[in-house]
Amino acid sequence: MRALIAALVLGCTMFITPVALADSPPEPEPDTAAAETPKDAAEERATQFVGVRGPEAESIPGGALLLGAYAIVWALLFLFLMRMRGLQRQTAEELERLSAEIRASEGQ
Repeated sequence: MRALIAALVLGCTMFITPVALADSPPEPEPDTAAAETPKDAAEERATQFVGVRGPEAESIPGGALLLGAYAIVWALLFLFLMRMRGLQRQTAEELERLSAEIRASEGQ
């Protein structure tokens, strides 16, 4: 049963992760100006003004991740309920067996 749960979680993770990684912004390329000495870069920034364009929008898709999380939670809840059902059935069978043994021992 644990192997089934682990396989289900791994399978869901494999479907969700590529979606999240596909929409991530590309990493910036290394700047050749970084090779300059810190004093030169500081002097250049002091003499040059660059205006701010505004906040950048987030590009992480929240909808797919939210649906994936809900799917995992519902799947785990379903598996938990099936496990509890099986344990309850085993307990009921054990109780019935013990009751039958008690009845049989009283009859002797």
